[in-house]
Amino acid sequence: MRPARHFAIFLAAFWWSAAATGQTSPEKCAALLKVDVHQLPNQTTVIDSAVRNTARAAARNAPAWPEHCEVIGNINARTGFNSQRFAIRFHLRLPAQWNGKFFFEGGGGSNGNLGNALGNLQGSQKNNAIDLGYAVVSQDAGHDNNVNNDPNLNGTSVYNFDPQARIDHGYNSYDQVTQAGKALIAIYYGRAPQRSYFAGCSEGGREAVMMALKYPAYFDGILACAPGIRIPRAALAQVWNFQRLAEVAKAEGIYDRDQVPFVNKAFSDEDLGLVSRAVLDACDALDGATDGIVSNFVECNGAAVRPKLEALACKGAKRSSCLMPAQISGLERIMGGAKTSAGEAIYAEWAWDAGIGGKSGDNYFQGWRSWALGGFDGKTVSSIDTGLVADSTAAGLTPPQAIRSYGPDGAKFLLDFNLDTALERSRVTSQAYQVAVSALMDMSGTELGAFRSRGGKLIVAHGVSDPIFSIKDSIAWVEAVDKAQNGATSFLRLFPVPGMNHCAGGPATDQFDAFGALVDWVEKGTAPERIVASAGNGTPWPGRTRPLCVYPKMAKYKGSGSLEDAASFVCR
Repeated sequence: MRPARHFAIFLAAFWWSAAATGQTSPEKCAALLKVDVHQLPNQTTVIDSAVRNTARAAARNAPAWPEHCEVIGNINARTGFNSQRFAIRFHLRLPAQWNGKFFFEGGGGSNGNLGNALGNLQGSQKNNAIDLGYAVVSQDAGHDNNVNNDPNLNGTSVYNFDPQARIDHGYNSYDQVTQAGKALIAIYYGRAPQRSYFAGCSEGGREAVMMALKYPAYFDGILACAPGIRIPRAALAQVWNFQRLAEVAKAEGIYDRDQVPFVNKAFSDEDLGLVSRAVLDACDALDGATDGIVSNFVECNGAAVRPKLEALACKGAKRSSCLMPAQISGLERIMGGAKTSAGEAIYAEWAWDAGIGGKSGDNYFQGWRSWALGGFDGKTVSSIDTGLVADSTAAGLTPPQAIRSYGPDGAKFLLDFNLDTALERSRVTSQAYQVAVSALMDMSGTELGAFRSRGGKLIVAHGVSDPIFSIKDSIAWVEAVDKAQNGATSFLRLFPVPGMNHCAGGPATDQFDAFGALVDWVEKGTAPERIVASAGNGTPWPGRTRPLCVYPKMAKYKGSGSLEDAASFVCR
């Protein structure tokens, strides 16, 4: 018998014995550094480090964790565009007290970060998957923001100039890391995970949906929060929104020091508060309770809100108690959804909801401000969208367009962007770039039959006031799947969260255990009809509870009982 083979058998026997007796040791963890790559699905896998961490309590800026083995590795290391180094890096934590399950933590933004691999359960939960005994993995999607970063070539979006990096970000890295994670778990514990889960929000929500579509056998349960179902079109919608806000700034003659229409000042916090108040005046009572939450967001449409906004129109000069006509018209065009000059819909409409912004007491709900507008007191155009959307949209074209990731270039790119030609250009493929970003990142497919047939369960949770991905886009996708599958509630359920911004925040009951509901559905067969959510300290009503209902049902007040108690509401 070859020595290497003999050593591998010895290690496997040791790991199995340790797993069976519940024993852990630094040697068991460190032995992963010597694992035979032939035991792994991809033989380019390199284990960079394997360190045993003792249990620790939570401290300032440091989360609690149980005793575990922390593994960092990489797959498919290579040299790519502009001689940059690329690799699919992964981060795996293996708890000493393992529950026999695997948890894949989705990424965010355009990824490029290794992630902490603690296992964010979403729903603003205070504990993590590793606390519950899961083996947890996170990864960077095949590019590193610290390495693959060129300020003259779209900053951290430069990876889009590399064809393989596009594919890794689109789907390949998640496939590779899932396989590597499960293989290392089997080696370390001596047995494969009995259940596997994926959870993510935003880009991580897109990844979650992608897993169900493209790799239906990998996960038993998937939680997709605020999923970017159609990220390429959502990006174009953000361009549209920026242009509309710029028109408001132009109408008021407000420019920043770079002579760019000062989008930050298109609406003040007080102005956003007026919009939020108008929405509540029009729609708050539609669910039977005047409580600051618009549960019946379906009937809260432009026709219902418009009279309340028009009543706020300034009759003369701008005052803090009124909105200028350009602000009202600009907002209505944004909420109506991005369109070409011929009126073709580019993306979904947005839901009218109180979480669009404003002030309630001493609490600010800054979701729309930070993402779409930027700080009102900023010196230059500085919304999150200005940088993230400009850099990634330009780089995501086929072929990519180079812009600087600093100064006014991003804002000017958004202002000059031609939405009429953008859709056609985004569909273009070329041999040099293999496939358009739109084809890689669009998850609007409905082919979930394989995921359904093997018993997979998928929960989608989405904030009604999300300023990045519209709840109406998620609704359209769920309805399309339902139609394609001749009914989908046996494996797919959507839970809207009224008032919630992107992934969390806003005047909402944004603390909820959707992951626990998913596990019960997978392991006990208990399909969730409602998930009780609570409001945090940053809301006007700390401790308030509400049921989140399976769409198209929504929370309806019974007519009696405390407005602070979920028990006073039914899902209808």
